[in-house]
Amino acid sequence: MSNNYYDATGVLVLEKVTPIISALFGGYNLDTSYPGDGAAYIALIAEDNNPGWDGALYELLDLAEELNITIDGADEPCIQTVLAAFAGFFGKTDNSELAELIKRHNFEHEADLEQLFLIASCFNDGHNLTAIKFEGCWRSDKPRLFEFGGNTFLISQSFNFAADTTSSLGMFTRLYQALTDGEIDAAAIEIANVTTRLLAGIKDPETRTTLRKLVAEHLLQLPPSK
Repeated sequence: MSNNYYDATGVLVLEKVTPIISALFGGYNLDTSYPGDGAAYIALIAEDNNPGWDGALYELLDLAEELNITIDGADEPCIQTVLAAFAGFFGKTDNSELAELIKRHNFEHEADLEQLFLIASCFNDGHNLTAIKFEGCWRSDKPRLFEFGGNTFLISQSFNFAADTTSSLGMFTRLYQALTDGEIDAAAIEIANVTTRLLAGIKDPETRTTLRKLVAEHLLQLPPSK
């Protein structure tokens, strides 16, 4: 039996590190001074840090006390009630994405960066977080087939994208097989699926529709390769 591990590093792209950022992302080994120039280091290292929701809860409770934010059920507060209280403090009770997260999510295990990004965006205390860039890799203590790989993702206000080597290899393999078999239509579908996935990450529907048309036009206008 082999042991598998996942390590990753990345940055928060923001104006400055504030108490909200420290409370939410402290579990990710947040470094407020590196690399600088509008970016703060974060990491997820196997057997080193575990950025769970409990850590964020305790940090937010301390911050709520500093800001005089009243928490319902303060004797036994949970992350849902704390987030709801902060939503009221920041005037974000009408944010449908945040409300849905608080209502539906069980807040167990690792604190997901996409969810933390949403929360931080709603609770903007001057940090002006605009994006998260993150890159990681899997490793094993035994050199077994396909036990190693990597992934990367970008989270932002306008565009989200994620990719990993396993799914990329699968796509390349399907494309290779389709071309080998002379299945040109199947090969075209694979290429179209990649483009569709990129477009799906664009959050504004009008921009996404416009880009879909422009991409199709540019593809038709491209000269044939020699």
